[in-house]
Amino acid sequence: MNIKPIALFSIIALSGLNNTFAATPTQTTTMIQQNQFNHALDQQQAHDAILKMAGEYQVNFRFEELYSTKSGYENKKPDLSKGYEAVIVLENTPDKVVLQHLLMVDQHVVKHWRQDWQYQPKEMWTYIGNYQWKKVELSSEESKGKWLQTVWQVDDSPRYASLGEWTNDHGIEAWTSNQTDRPLPRRELTTRDDYDVVAGVNRQAITANGWVHEQDNIKYDIGSESAIAREIGVNTYVKVQGVDFKPAYQYWEKNKTYWSAVRQAWDSAFQQNEVLGLRFTRQKEDDKDAHYMHFFSQAKQFAGKKSTEKQVNLEVKQLLNKELTTGQIH
Repeated sequence: MNIKPIALFSIIALSGLNNTFAATPTQTTTMIQQNQFNHALDQQQAHDAILKMAGEYQVNFRFEELYSTKSGYENKKPDLSKGYEAVIVLENTPDKVVLQHLLMVDQHVVKHWRQDWQYQPKEMWTYIGNYQWKKVELSSEESKGKWLQTVWQVDDSPRYASLGEWTNDHGIEAWTSNQTDRPLPRRELTTRDDYDVVAGVNRQAITANGWVHEQDNIKYDIGSESAIAREIGVNTYVKVQGVDFKPAYQYWEKNKTYWSAVRQAWDSAFQQNEVLGLRFTRQKEDDKDAHYMHFFSQAKQFAGKKSTEKQVNLEVKQLLNKELTTGQIH
């Protein structure tokens, strides 16, 4: 029989593959049935995954409305922006990790959002509408094996908190939250008045060169009890080199004492009250009366100065009590 060299090579190669991987389909089926490709991370593994989000990044923010169930509604144009962020570790224990984001746009530094991670928490707070948040007790069964992510706004005021589990899903380390309500994001607070709550599910996944923050959001109008639109958000954090993050670190060095006092004030507020309400303004570009503007203004007063801890804590407490509409710090 005259077999051409290429055909002979193919026969040998395929024969070798069959001999090598003959049992693979059965093994794969068994692994799928046993769900071996998706498993929960233990506490240490999840802790390590959270710390992987610290670093220096180029960030691309993308939010896009997919569809609406409201007659006559037209999807808004995608909201696209980008910048550089330094994500620094403020606290690191086996049960808790605190990450602070510092956004840089053209060498201008903005204290951005903060994410706190707590393992198997006993309580959390939840957004209940009208710019109010309520304390919720958690049973050991509810929080077993889970991490609570609490997200704070630019002035360390609350935004949302949600429970979720860190998993390895077919090789991807990710945390997925339960669905939680939250107020309008700042990117739409000045331009939208047709909805007042976002019901969102978050996923944060570790990638080869950084991490990604995915959001599945429903924009909901409480008054009409109707969904306005479904939106996805994909924020990608890609590690960079050759970018000067010195302004971000200089900003934090000058302001860290002040923002530490703000965090402590909010901690005290939640410990002392069952419900907290914050003064709400639908900010316009020239509106200087928003709560975060007041805290940023106060931060400038203390930046780089050798004020006593007692003095800083007192003035922060007084400002927060002024901004709260429900609850007070005693």
